[in-house]
Amino acid sequence: MAREGTVAVTGGGAGLGLGLVAEFARRGRKVMALAYDESQRAGFEEATAGLAGSAEFVVLDVTRPGDFAFPDDIDILINNAGIRLKNYPVEKIGMDEWRHYFDVNFFGLVDMTKRALPLMKARGTGIICNVSSASVFHPLPFLGPYRATKGAVSAFSETLRTEVEQFGIRVIEFMPGAVRTGMNVESTTRIIAQAVEFPDYAAMARKHFERGQASGIKIIEIEEAARYMVDAIEAPYTRMRYGSDVPSTEMMDGWRKDGGEAGIAAMIAALTP
Repeated sequence: MAREGTVAVTGGGAGLGLGLVAEFARRGRKVMALAYDESQRAGFEEATAGLAGSAEFVVLDVTRPGDFAFPDDIDILINNAGIRLKNYPVEKIGMDEWRHYFDVNFFGLVDMTKRALPLMKARGTGIICNVSSASVFHPLPFLGPYRATKGAVSAFSETLRTEVEQFGIRVIEFMPGAVRTGMNVESTTRIIAQAVEFPDYAAMARKHFERGQASGIKIIEIEEAARYMVDAIEAPYTRMRYGSDVPSTEMMDGWRKDGGEAGIAAMIAALTP
């Protein structure tokens, strides 16, 4: 049976978020793009013009949502909003910046989830999709706050799934690889980490960049990633974790077999009333 109701995407005004908005609209769904800034409206209108579904643009800062409320028919929430700032060593990043990372990448995601859950429970169905990162798989330098927030999202997603599957609510975690977004422009696969500014970290920053260049990492186009992710959302629910294409999904099986599926499923089976 085809799903019905509103799809909401945070960070939906640009990059992968906008790609997901457009892909759902292309498939005839009703989509709400929750965008950080009004300046993103023109790009949204261009990306969604003439598509089969309907798309609404709503300005929303997930760290200051105020009295924002999802529509009663919220069916899918994709928590995609996130930031990645300069690639500095842990000791060189101020605590205000660490807190800012968590406010956007983690606490904003938790807040949006808490607002959607009662409505999904009332409907007896829904899907929460949390976008973390394939960087969680690797002990990469100079991504301390970013990887810490994404690791928190990963742990949160496991707990959330255990709690809400009994209500007919699915939880999916996407751990994208290198997608060609604005954030990717300053990825350490593209430039030398800004940690090079500090003499005691400069050699590591250069070596890390050279290693990334030699690895031949594939950059995934936004449209390709969006199609893959929406296909995963619409497919029968056989696992919780996916990448942003087949190789990035297969990568996680060396981290936790089947994305940790056996352990999570066993916990749910043991605890569900």
